[in-house]
Amino acid sequence: MRNLRFAYHMQLTFELPAFHHHFTVRCEPATDERQHILTEEITIYPKHFDSRQVDSFGNHCIYGIANDAHNYFAVDVSGEAKVENTPRVPALPSHRIGMFRYASELTKAGKKVTELLEAASFSSDWGMLSAVSKATACMNCLYDSYRYEPGVTGIDTTAENALELGVGVCQDYAHILLALCRAESIPCRYIVGMMMGEGASHAWIEVYEDGFWTGLDPTHNRLIDDNYIKISCGRDAKDCQINQGVFAGGGKQKQEIRVSVREA
Repeated sequence: MRNLRFAYHMQLTFELPAFHHHFTVRCEPATDERQHILTEEITIYPKHFDSRQVDSFGNHCIYGIANDAHNYFAVDVSGEAKVENTPRVPALPSHRIGMFRYASELTKAGKKVTELLEAASFSSDWGMLSAVSKATACMNCLYDSYRYEPGVTGIDTTAENALELGVGVCQDYAHILLALCRAESIPCRYIVGMMMGEGASHAWIEVYEDGFWTGLDPTHNRLIDDNYIKISCGRDAKDCQINQGVFAGGGKQKQEIRVSVREA
């Protein structure tokens, strides 16, 4: 168990002034059985009104409006969390697990995903393995055949396209592992969070088995532990976008994200 101090900064800078800005922000870690949020402070600039809700995946969302002209939009979240050294958390009620069993737009299995799954499942006892064991075997195979490289893929890159490129970032590792697991009918979900040693937000997955979600980080080829703070979950990255909004004006946009996680 660790006490972790975290700071998350997201800034969207506009080429031209923006106004009538309606936004949805998902960057607030929530308390669950693995992590307990001890303190938390959230600042949003600019805003005229905001409200808090929980979406259908259980993510904490802030909805707001910034009507006056502004050249940038910024969100800062900081606080302290007590994190258990376990990859597992109790799962949602069973009737809500089904939506994570099937491929989403970004996690459909094509030729490349199928070939990688065949390589991972060569063992004669594959059919006898547990869901977490299968997911771990897929993660090991992915780690050996894929390379981390930023700036090649984008937010709309699918698992299949990422495998064709052969390189990508944590979002791509997570999407590919989701595609592999879902091809085996294993319920699994995409996770956005923060990790010690990373200067930006991080992505991993959770696999469902016997009433629990187990976290696997394919980028680092390991189970998650008390170095990780979870922010949100969904079927893929589109369900977990940190910032969504519509506004008038603005022109071109530039987004900057900085994350700090350290032991308290």
